[in-house]
Amino acid sequence: MSFFLAKRFSLFSPSSFHHQQLSLLLPPLLRLSFSTQPSEQADIPFLAKYLISSLGFSPDKALKCSTDSAFTTVKSSDQPESVVRFLKETGLSDDQIKNVVSFYPRLLASNVETILKPKVRELMDGGFSGELLVQLIRSNPKALVSKHTLSRLLFWRDFVGKGDQALLKILLRNGWLIQYDLDKYVAPRINLFKEYGLSNPNIVRVLEHGHTMSRSLDSLKETLMFIEELGIPRESGKFFSTFNALCRYSKEKLKRKAEFIKTTCGWSQEELCSALTRAPSVLASSENKIKSTMDFLIQQAKLEPGSIASQPLLLTYSLEKRLVPRHHVLGILVAKGLEKSCNLSTVCILTEKTFLEKYIEPYKKEAPELVEAYSAALSQNISV
Repeated sequence: MSFFLAKRFSLFSPSSFHHQQLSLLLPPLLRLSFSTQPSEQADIPFLAKYLISSLGFSPDKALKCSTDSAFTTVKSSDQPESVVRFLKETGLSDDQIKNVVSFYPRLLASNVETILKPKVRELMDGGFSGELLVQLIRSNPKALVSKHTLSRLLFWRDFVGKGDQALLKILLRNGWLIQYDLDKYVAPRINLFKEYGLSNPNIVRVLEHGHTMSRSLDSLKETLMFIEELGIPRESGKFFSTFNALCRYSKEKLKRKAEFIKTTCGWSQEELCSALTRAPSVLASSENKIKSTMDFLIQQAKLEPGSIASQPLLLTYSLEKRLVPRHHVLGILVAKGLEKSCNLSTVCILTEKTFLEKYIEPYKKEAPELVEAYSAALSQNISV
């Protein structure tokens, strides 16, 4: 019997059961302890254990969140539990609390009585209560600890001017907007864009881009001037869609990229301006992307540089996932006489669903190899 006990025990000894394999069978909290040597287990932050056992964090995420200096004095579950309990009372679900804490872990170190309750009361008095309050906290948990949350929210609600739901929609996309000082960052940028004739709703759309806030006013002005130099008028709807695409780049970088595109594509200055007016996002593509796409369009698709200048969106599509596979399918259809010569730009602008419905499904009988050929092209199993 002792032989069988020894044999059974040996199945779980380190020499016969790989340490990592066993750890995968354990719950997260036990896995964290198992994967750490006994001498190191004492160093596991208390908060990490709490995040794993109470909020369902992964060990890696829990350790990362618990390294914040705000938690050096947290030695028991009383503090984080009081915050979690308060968030539940405020209306947040377990999943929402997990997401909020994951985004801003030090919220768990905030005093409920002196910080969180007064802030929530202030927000509710200002008209942000119920589901609106819950979604506000979801969009930016720092709203519960920032001194100026309410004044900034009231400003943005008035500026947007379309009610709480419109404001909420903006905040859920870009909750950090309420982090910026109104006088120092927001007002000067609003004034700048008003000089360019932008309406309040469009200004909000522009300001939602983080680069608009992080770059200096002079740099933003240079980008706006560069767009005008391309020949896009301020009153054009494309003017600010172009700005949104390019606002992260300095004027110097944009000029260098424009010159690179002009040289690589073999365009005249007029063709360059025409192409960038139609598809300014080309300037956001990498030089390698532009060069490899241009090589394909000229050498494989047999397009002329001037033709590409009039269809510049071609330079923005994925070479591997759109241009090559769809060009390959068109080649098969034309070779079989099932389609006449097709405009690659027209085909590439289609959604995947529409492309399949128009160029794959109707020809399953005449060209049964199309499905496999398209799949192989998408998997990059063909030469280009």
